This record gives sequence, C-alpha cells and structure tokens, in this order.
Amino acid sequence: MNIPLIIILIGLLIFGAHLFNGLFKFTKIPNVLILLIIGIVTGPLLGFVNEGHFGKIGPIFTSITLVLILFESGTNLKIRELFKSIGSAFLLTLFNFFASAIIGTAVAVTFFSDIDFLSATFFGVIIAGTSSAVVIPIIKQLKMNKKGYTTLMLESALSDVLCLVIGLALLQAMKQGVFELSSILNAIWQSFLFAFLIGFAGGFVWSIIIKFTRILENSKVMNLAMVFIIYGLTEYLGLNGGIAVLIFGITLGNAHLLQNTPLKTIFPSKELLENEKDFFSELVFIMSTFFFVYVGICMKFGSIGIYALALLIVVAIILIRPISIKLLVKTKMSFKDLGIMSIMAPKGLVPAILASIPIQYGLAGGENIQMLSFAVVLLSIIICSILVIILSKNPLKIGYLKNVLGHEEEEENNLEEETSENDSPVKIINKTENSSESNTSSNE
Repeated sequence: MNIPLIIILIGLLIFGAHLFNGLFKFTKIPNVLILLIIGIVTGPLLGFVNEGHFGKIGPIFTSITLVLILFESGTNLKIRELFKSIGSAFLLTLFNFFASAIIGTAVAVTFFSDIDFLSATFFGVIIAGTSSAVVIPIIKQLKMNKKGYTTLMLESALSDVLCLVIGLALLQAMKQGVFELSSILNAIWQSFLFAFLIGFAGGFVWSIIIKFTRILENSKVMNLAMVFIIYGLTEYLGLNGGIAVLIFGITLGNAHLLQNTPLKTIFPSKELLENEKDFFSELVFIMSTFFFVYVGICMKFGSIGIYALALLIVVAIILIRPISIKLLVKTKMSFKDLGIMSIMAPKGLVPAILASIPIQYGLAGGENIQMLSFAVVLLSIIICSILVIILSKNPLKIGYLKNVLGHEEEEENNLEEETSENDSPVKIINKTENSSESNTSSNE
C-alpha cells in the first residue's frame, strides 16, 4: 500500500468535490453521481481498492457521515418550517414507503423461485425508503423552496427508520419462521418516540451548557462530541440514533426561541453560532465526498437480468411518486420544486447493508436479494441524478410530470417565485441577527 499516493489522492478528491460543486451551476450534474462513478471505476471495475481494505472502519465511517448530515440539516431547520412540512412528510413517507415495498415484493416473489413471500417482503421493505445521506446533499445543491426541502429531508429520515425497524423485524421472522405484526408496530413507535425524547432532552440541556464550553479552546469540537454521544447512546438502547441526532440538531438550531419566553431566566439557552454551523458544514462536505466514493467501491454487480428487474422496480417507484406529490402536497410551489420532489427516490447504504445479512445467515434466496438490492441502489441514484439534470435545465421537458402534476403558470414566474423564496428578506434578516449574536457571544 503506497501511503503517500493515497494521501495525495485524498487531497485531489477533496479538490475535485469542490470543483464538481462549482460546475453544478453550469452542468447541473449532482456531485453525488460523479463521486459514485469515481468509486465504481476505482473499485469494482479496475480493482484498485475494495470494501475489504476498509475493514471494520467502513460501517463506522458511514454511520458518522449519516450522523453529521442529519445533525447539520437539523440545525438549519426552523420550527415554523418543520410544522408546515411535518404533515406532508409523514403522509408522503407512508404512501411512498408502502407503495415501493409492494412493488419490490411483487417483483421479487414473481421472478425468483428461491425467494418466498416473507423474504420478498423483506427485500421490498429495505428498498422502499429514500436515503438521507443521498437526498440531503442533492437537494442542498438545488436550492429548493423551504417547505419542499424540509419535506424531502423529513421523508428520508422517517423512511430510514421504517426500513431499519421493519427490515430487521422481518429478518428475525425469516430466521425463526414466525411473523408478529404487533412486535413490529411496537418497535416502530418506541423507536420514534424515545429517540425523539432523547434528542430533544439532549438538545435542551446542551443549549444551556454550550455557553460555558465556549470559553475552552477548540470548543466547536465539543459539539461534535455531544452529537456522537447522543447517537451512540440512542443506538445502544436499541433505538434509532438518526432520529435522535436530527431532533438534537433541530432543538439546538431553535434554542433562541426560549429567549422570548419566561423560561429565559431559568434556562438561559443558546443556539449554535454561525461559525459553529460553518464548522459542521465543512465536516459534512468532506465526509459526504468520501461517503459517495465508498458507496461506489462497495457496489456489487449481478447479471443483466438482475439489472433489468432492478430497472423495472426503480422506474415503477419513480412513476408512482408524482401521484403522491399531487395528492398529498397542498402548498403552492413552483413546478420545478414539485418535479424535484417527484423524482427524489434514491436509495443508499441501508438496503445494501441489510441485504447482505440473509447471506450471512445462510437463508434461501440471500444472494439474489443482495444482488438485486445493490442494483436498485445503483440505478436509483443514477436515474435520480439524470432526472435532476433534466429538471434543472428544463422542468417542462418531462411530459409525464407535466401531465400528473399539472402546470398552471409560466416557467419564468415559477423561477421568480423560487428566487424570491431563497433570497427572502426574512432569510436575510435572520442571517443578520445570527451574525450579530455571534459577534456578541464572541465579545462575551
């Protein structure tokens, strides 16, 4: 192993990620796609590196990346936007999750003789969600309407939980040959509720303590340590650490609201400063860069038939999403934003990781489940990225979206609406207030 060469390549990769971000304004190609291709070329195609080189660090690395992405997104999410979006996000999650699960189950049980109904349901469930680690970086580049952005972020976080909880419960049923719906439902509500409570309590307490940590050198790293503790503790208790970290970030990002209540004298809460948010933003950028290359390296390729079925699944899922957007999203948005919400169905490492477990347990159909899952992950990211390119350049070019979603206004008006949303006076005022608070805290 040539260590100096590896370090040089890491540096070039970071430079490249910045370059890809800058080129997005002109090419509209998400850097997710470019980094994924780099991983595939250097990994499965050329064999320069493989998953085994990462050993046990690989799963830890992916968990840390997901944690940072969810926390950083939570700190930038305002309570008002959350309340506006939570209803739509919840309904979209349920509709798209179960519709996608039905599609995946039907394909698996129809075309594979060695996959029984329970195993097919397991496959359908693990590929039914959207990946937070893929969705959030893409929609950040697209500068969407705030509600659309928040809805997609929440949907990806909620569906990750459903994939994990239901997937693991079905896996246990596959091993034991016994399926209990009540245990799955109990696991879901407990995972959501207790993870929420841990994240909220942790954020509330830390918002009080954080003022005292700022007198220390390199205090921004203390926030990072607390994020890891919240995630690790929640996972250790058998709950969903991703939800806990997201709520922890939302609580810290909105801690300033307590200053407008009588509680401010008892609980002098402080939110994150702009320089602290910037620190996490840089961390997320670097970790995401390596994450997508790692996903490409981990890809496993099956037969042409496997990829044909995976393509059928991905296309069917994407065709259903616009219907759910039309039915469940009532807020007025530009056609472009509705289109982005309609095609945002990329899968991530959750199905890739869970799909590998049946093989480890020696369960029937395990190899086909794994290969089909990897194919769905790869094709979903590629197709989503291609559709993002098309929508970014000419939203009206995809006739199916136009027919399902409808189009009442000219595209120029939609773009003006989007621009005014992104550069609204409220956003500018909030940024000014945050900068002012940052300076005040620094002086203290």
